Amino acid sequence: MTQAARSAPLTGAEYLESLRDGREVWIDGERVADVTAHPAFRNPARSVARLYDAMHDPATRDLLTAEDRHGIRTHRFLNALLLVPGPARLARGDRALVADVVRAHGPHAGLQGVVHGHARRRPRVAWYAPFEESGRQWYRRYAEQALFLNHVLINPPIDRDKAVHEVEDVYVHVVSERDDGIVVSGAKMLATGSAITHATFVAQNSAVQLEEGKAEDYALVFIAPMDTPGKRLICRNSYESAARSPWDNPLSSRFDENDAVVIFDDAFIPWENVLVYRDVKKATGFYASSGFMPRYTLQSARAWR
Repeated sequence: MTQAARSAPLTGAEYLESLRDGREVWIDGERVADVTAHPAFRNPARSVARLYDAMHDPATRDLLTAEDRHGIRTHRFLNALLLVPGPARLARGDRALVADVVRAHGPHAGLQGVVHGHARRRPRVAWYAPFEESGRQWYRRYAEQALFLNHVLINPPIDRDKAVHEVEDVYVHVVSERDDGIVVSGAKMLATGSAITHATFVAQNSAVQLEEGKAEDYALVFIAPMDTPGKRLICRNSYESAARSPWDNPLSSRFDENDAVVIFDDAFIPWENVLVYRDVKKATGFYASSGFMPRYTLQSARAWR
C-alpha cells in the first residue's frame, strides 16, 4: 500500500497496482495469486478503478474532489462527513439537519453515478483518545490516497449461548501486548468487498455485550492493512465468476462485492493502527458515540427535498 504523501488520490492504474501486495485471499479452496487478474475479482476491481480515474477526469474532478482543511486534495465525501449531524441533532430532526444531510450526500451521489449505484463501502478523532493520533494519521493516509477501506463488525454466529469472552478460540481478541503494538487472533465477518480494498476497519457491532472485568481482551477497534502477516480472507463463492456474460448478468459480472470472513492468526497490529484498546465502554459504545451511525449509511441514502 502506497504510504508517501500525495497531491491527489490514486489513479485507476495505481489502485490496481496497490492490490498486488501479497495479501492472503482464499476462494474455492485456493489462494488467489493476484486479485486484479482472478475471474472472481478482476471486473469489480476494474469498476473501482473507474471511480479512481473519475477523480482525475477533468469532466468530474471538481465534482468529486476538493481540498480538505489540511490542504489535501481528496474525495469531497471526506469533507462532507464533517457536515453530517451527530446523534443529538438526529434526535431533534430540525430543518437545518435535513439541509446538512443533503449537502453531505451530494458528492457521493456523483461518484455513485459512475457505477450506477452498485459499488459502495467508503473521524471524530478525539473520541479515540488516547489513540487520537492513530485516527489523525489514518485520516491523512486515507485522504491523501482516497484509500478503499472495508469493515468487519460481526462475530461469527456460533456459541450464541456463551459470553464473548468464553469463545476465545473463535472471536477476535488480544493474544499479547508488545512495546510496539498488539498481537490478535480470531475471526470477524462480513468483510464486504474486502479482497479489492486496502485495509480492514475492525470493531464490535451494536448488539455485542462485553462484560467489564472479563472481556477487555475483546474490547478492540483497529485498522489492519490487507497485507498484514497472519491475516487472511476466506471468500464466499463468486457471483462474478458464475456470471454467463455482462449481457445476461450486467450487475454481478461487474460489481460483485464478494463477502469474506477475516481471520487473524497471531497477527501483529502496531499501535499506530489501534483506535480502541481494552476499553469495554468505548468498544460497545462505538456505534452511538463515535459518529459512525449517522455517517456510515450516507452513501446508500437517497437525498430528499
